[in-house]
Amino acid sequence: MAETKTLPSMLLGFMVVEKTVKNDGYIAAFMVTDERGYPLEFRATTPVKPTLVQKTLYGSQLEHYVGIELCSKELIQQSARKPKVVLVPKTWMLDISGGLPVTAVALWRSGESIKVEGKKEIEKQGEIKSGVSNAQSLIYAGRFMDSEREKEVISHLEDCATRFDLVEAFERMRTALQLLAKEDSRFA
Repeated sequence: MAETKTLPSMLLGFMVVEKTVKNDGYIAAFMVTDERGYPLEFRATTPVKPTLVQKTLYGSQLEHYVGIELCSKELIQQSARKPKVVLVPKTWMLDISGGLPVTAVALWRSGESIKVEGKKEIEKQGEIKSGVSNAQSLIYAGRFMDSEREKEVISHLEDCATRFDLVEAFERMRTALQLLAKEDSRFA
């Protein structure tokens, strides 16, 4: 009898960085899901509220510094589950892959405009067909170690897109952050 080899499921990470409710800082959230979109772990930072001096010194790089260096990388490192792929809603967030053993992929719906920011080149860009009814196809941009890794990651994302709306996961996280801010003053 032939032995069937089953591959372990690849966990997905989702990261968002948002302005606080009072617009005086930033808060980030990291969610790890299985291939069906079921949350396995959720972490959020307390708001990072830069001083006027920090805002002046960092200038236009403030959101990037706070979002990547102070929030995103820390949340990923502290996570009990270690996804190999982290999905983000903004291209500047692809920098989370620097120094971490993760592949970062920015996702947005076809037809939506997204501002491509940053000086680093986006190595690859393409389309992921959504298998979820009424969901638009998705556009991705990412930095991959090599073309083999890109094929593996995109194949997995296409498979997951038949089970759940990948972009909708970002909205769930944003809603969770809003609820945290209402229920716990530390997150306001």
